Parts: sequence; structure tokens; C-alpha cells
Amino acid sequence: MSGLLPAPALTILAEVDPALREWGHRSLAPARDLGRELLPVCALVAAPKDSPELLTALARGLAAVALAQVASFPENLCCDFEFMAADLLRRARAAPDPVGLLDARLGQIARLQRLYGRDTAIRFRYVHDFVYGYDWAKWVGRDPDLRVGVGPYDAAFLDHLERRAHELLGLIAVDDPVYPGLPDEQARNPFPFSREPASELRLHRALADRGLIPIAAWDPDAQPVWSRPFAALRAELAAALGLAASDDCSARG
Repeated sequence: MSGLLPAPALTILAEVDPALREWGHRSLAPARDLGRELLPVCALVAAPKDSPELLTALARGLAAVALAQVASFPENLCCDFEFMAADLLRRARAAPDPVGLLDARLGQIARLQRLYGRDTAIRFRYVHDFVYGYDWAKWVGRDPDLRVGVGPYDAAFLDHLERRAHELLGLIAVDDPVYPGLPDEQARNPFPFSREPASELRLHRALADRGLIPIAAWDPDAQPVWSRPFAALRAELAAALGLAASDDCSARG
């Protein structure tokens, strides 16, 4: 399984995969309950033509992302890495500086996890909206003529997320009515439906079963879709399942 991966990559992955096992991340893949660890993910997407340096960069960058998610979203339920790994590796292969591209994009993604999680005032509980493409689909849909060619890990979208994080921190600092400050350790829920763990898992598995996930992140060959009203469809299904926001002890923001 890991025959294509060079020794430095294997060392990196051996150090981070125990943290993923302890995190216990689930998958939204229809036929699998648990998400793959990073060693099988990297082995799945690696090709014989990939240089040891490129595969080591992939392992190093994914490890940084995973550790940032574990630290920033300890209560996160679902996370699949296959499409992120495959998509960025495909783009790196076509880039003038393949290792540089992976280092830059995965480094920025890791930084974003830390900005949006429990260690800042934003304090979202889950990384689902980034991993499964809800944030990306919403952003493209706001200006499709300009953004239709921008992928979920392209610099333009990642730069937007980074700017938005700092905008949110500014709003929270002045106790904005939409994004207020929260008591310590309280998660933020800006949605009209419950995001308590049982509700969150039920809703997103139902969405995956119905093909209502913008990015099938468990599929390395997924084709991300932005053009459906995913936010509205998610809210409608939550209402149909009876997952009202009143079930959620998290503050809205």
C-alpha cells in the first residue's frame, strides 16, 4: 500500500496518524464509517512518476492540516482528506514549482484551520463547511462570472477565507450583533438549525446520502459542484428532519 512513498514521508505520516486515530474522525463516504488516515490517503493518490520530494511535501502539508484540525476542532465529527490530497497533487504536478505549490497551499489551509477554530474568538465547532465545500460553493455562487474557474484549494479562495477570518475577528472584538463575542468555550452557530453532535452527524449523513454535498471529499476523483443552492437545501433538510436551532446550546453569530 505504501510502496511509492519515500522514507521521509512515511516517518511524517507515522507520527501524525495516531493523532487522527485518537481524534476518531468519521467519513461521509456512503460505504465507510471512519475516515482514512493519512498514510493510506497518500498511498492512494501517489503515482510512480511523483518524485520523493513531491510526495514528502504532500505528507508534510497534509500532516500540518490534520494536526491543525485536531487542535482547533477537537469536537469535529467528519473529515475526509482524499480529494484535497488528490486535487492539490494534480495541480502540483502541473506547476513550475510542484513542491512550492504544495507547501504554500497546504500551509495556508493549516493556518486557516487555526484561525477558525477554538483558539480564536471565531470558535466554530466543526470544519465540515470547509472540508465538504459549503464555504467554497457559497463564495463561487456570489459571483460566478468571476469565480467559476476557482477551485476549493486555489489561492483566490484561500486568500478570501483568510481575509474573512480577520474581518470576523474585528466584528467579534466590537461585539457585533451578528457576530457577537461568546462566553469562553462556547461554540458559534450562525445557522438556523442545530449543530449539536447528534444533529450534525444525522444531517450531514442524510445530505451525503442524497448527493447534496458540494465536495465528495472522500473521493479523490470528485467533481466539486457549486451551482446548486446547497445552503438552502441543507437548511430545508434540517427542518424536515426536525433539527431546529432551539435544540442547540451554541450561540448564533
